[in-house]
Amino acid sequence: MLRHVLIGDNERILLIRKRRFVEILGPGERWLFGRGVELVACNVRDQIFAGEWADHIANHQPETVARYFTVIETSDAQVALVYLDGRLARVIAPSNRVLYWKGALHVSFETIEVRAEPEVPAHLLPGLVRLGRESGATFAAIDQGKRGLLFLDGRLTRELEPGTYGFWNTIAMPRVETLETRRQTVEVLGQEILTQDKVTVRVNISAVFEIADATAARAGLKDVNEYLRRVLQIAVRQSLGKRSLEQVLAEKTDIDEAVSAEVRREMQGYGVRVSEIALKDIILPGDIREILNQVVTAEKEAQANLIRRREETAATRSLLNTAKLMEGNPLLLRLKELESLEKIADKVEKITVVGGLNALLERTLA
Repeated sequence: MLRHVLIGDNERILLIRKRRFVEILGPGERWLFGRGVELVACNVRDQIFAGEWADHIANHQPETVARYFTVIETSDAQVALVYLDGRLARVIAPSNRVLYWKGALHVSFETIEVRAEPEVPAHLLPGLVRLGRESGATFAAIDQGKRGLLFLDGRLTRELEPGTYGFWNTIAMPRVETLETRRQTVEVLGQEILTQDKVTVRVNISAVFEIADATAARAGLKDVNEYLRRVLQIAVRQSLGKRSLEQVLAEKTDIDEAVSAEVRREMQGYGVRVSEIALKDIILPGDIREILNQVVTAEKEAQANLIRRREETAATRSLLNTAKLMEGNPLLLRLKELESLEKIADKVEKITVVGGLNALLERTLA
């Protein structure tokens, strides 16, 4: 049989004769003679040759491979970055072989040992981000004021400063956790405590902290906020439980200092710096609050009575001294009489004087 075949510039023909590969036919016009001829058409613009004859050609036709293909192979610990006309187009996973057709586009590549270098080089990040899920990488962005912790196969590897990172996920399983390193506040609300004199009070506690060592904090604690909250609860309970209600109300500042010292020692071992700790509120039961209000009211009334008695005693003493002075001084007595007359005159509209000033004084003061 005689067959006439036309092959375009972007086409290649696999010539198979009697179920055996013979050659690849390039562009042009061909006449083929014989029986048992099979033609497999390929379009080189598809870029990748992945037919049933790919492995046979790659393994047994080195001359054909060198003429028509760019072969990219990766080991168990490698990935290959494929560039088409200088533009990153694909990432080939480990343990793979891919045959790219020559001719349509310029194919180049580079291999990376991902086991030895699990982090993606910074200059490759933009291109890999564009590839998305096909990039073979996991990306992480660490904001300012935070720290990232890199885990590879579940093992904490390193701490990451703010910035953008990528890690190959074709072999290892990368995971990035972020921790807030700016100042934070944790509050314990409604903590019930039994004082030494068996009175139950509720307290609200507030603490300001920051993570100074993210690696130590994450390695030692599952949840920094929750652990700090528990430490505050225990420390305040132990501190207030040794004091009576009167001491709790009178020594609030001292209690804060005692609690702070204990909490700081505990959290410092996990890379957490605690700055301020305060008992914001001390809430008493209703009956105790009423009793204390009665006590305070009685104390204030007693203080008021004492002040009144002191003022009355001082006034009496002043009158006695005045009387002693007027007893031996008629002029001073007359001035005092005139002063009293002036006060009386301010309260009436009209005064009629009959018999002189002495008579007026006698009738007025009588």
